[in-house]
Amino acid sequence: MKRFFVLVSSLSLVLASLLVSAPKATAAAEIDQQYTAGTGSVAIDQSLGRFAQIFQPTKSKLDKVQIELTNVGVGKTLSVQIRHRVNTTWDEGSVASISNQAITDGWNTFDFSDITVVIKDTDTYGIWVTCPDNGPQWKYTSGPSTYTRGFAIWQSTDEVDWDYNFKTWGYDPAAGGTSDQSDEAATISAGETLGTATASIAKPTSLTAAYSDESKGVKLAWKASTTSDIDGYKVFRSESADKGYTKLAAVAKEKVEYLDQNFVAGKTYYYQVRAYKGDSQSFSSNTASAVVPTDIAPAKPVNFKIVDSTFDMITAMWRRSVDPSLTGYTINLYQGKEKIRSADLSADFNNYSFFNLVPGTLYKVELIAKNAKGKTSTPALAFGSTQLPEAVENLIDTTKTVAAAVVLILLLILVINTVKHYKKK
Repeated sequence: MKRFFVLVSSLSLVLASLLVSAPKATAAAEIDQQYTAGTGSVAIDQSLGRFAQIFQPTKSKLDKVQIELTNVGVGKTLSVQIRHRVNTTWDEGSVASISNQAITDGWNTFDFSDITVVIKDTDTYGIWVTCPDNGPQWKYTSGPSTYTRGFAIWQSTDEVDWDYNFKTWGYDPAAGGTSDQSDEAATISAGETLGTATASIAKPTSLTAAYSDESKGVKLAWKASTTSDIDGYKVFRSESADKGYTKLAAVAKEKVEYLDQNFVAGKTYYYQVRAYKGDSQSFSSNTASAVVPTDIAPAKPVNFKIVDSTFDMITAMWRRSVDPSLTGYTINLYQGKEKIRSADLSADFNNYSFFNLVPGTLYKVELIAKNAKGKTSTPALAFGSTQLPEAVENLIDTTKTVAAAVVLILLLILVINTVKHYKKK
């Protein structure tokens, strides 16, 4: 009987593991850019030239686009490309495309794999439309238009007062992925100031601060609070000794040190540390200061992490640096120990996507900051995997379902045979 229950329990655990899947993170897209007031319409026959609507997104992920058509007729198709433009120069090729999609009168949706876009004043994107069949028309306004973040291209001509009826859908993905920041310093929340202190929690003491060439940062160390049941310590920083302290990080109670690598060369920083438990915190430690030398390597990029992935793309994001001497970044992609991609980015970038990757593969991404003196930071590292294609995921889900059914049938057979066995006795 004991063996019976052991076997039943084992099969039940297998069944549960097959049926339970980790939830997939989703982000809700919303309308980002749009113009919908156009009442006129123009033919978009392929023989007439190029037709496009320029827009400037505010969301870092572009999910889909919609355009409003009329006079479509029966059996017509349309191809749409999303292209990237810096100032007045279009990149070669497209960042997303959908070919020969059936269209109807009214709003038509073109839903492609989500892409990461550059959010800068110099960067815009275009919805490029190609219609191989005569007849379909794109609704528009011939001017003046109220949309200020782009304009229409009609028969290959920029019409800066025109706009087609369009909508773009986007979102800002939640932070995710794995970074090389330690858990004890995982929260860096600019804006939290010194709160109300309580004498019931003993303050940390003997705080010291000094810039370290070896560590490329300001090293802090302190003596622990004598209160044993605290949650940890909060590190505060200011550029003034007597005001303006905001939280730099929170560390675990076992830690009595912190390395500040988010700085500007040549500045003096002042630090205080408080012990905390829940919403309560101690009085501040003594104030310690450190001067960051002027002739140093730039700070290691902060909050570097993988924020999104598809079956052939991963996107990394980081906090934009405030260091005025920074000239840019080098971002490298590794598959195993082999570096397979590299790109040089300007200093105002804070995200980058690698495309055409292998599905279901783990990658390492390395980000290095560079300054005007040719010095480089300590590399920031992040790891992320591309997803499996949807067809493969569906196959895996189907396999799990079939396996779960088989296990359930075996479990039922086992129970029935066991009951029969004991009835015979």
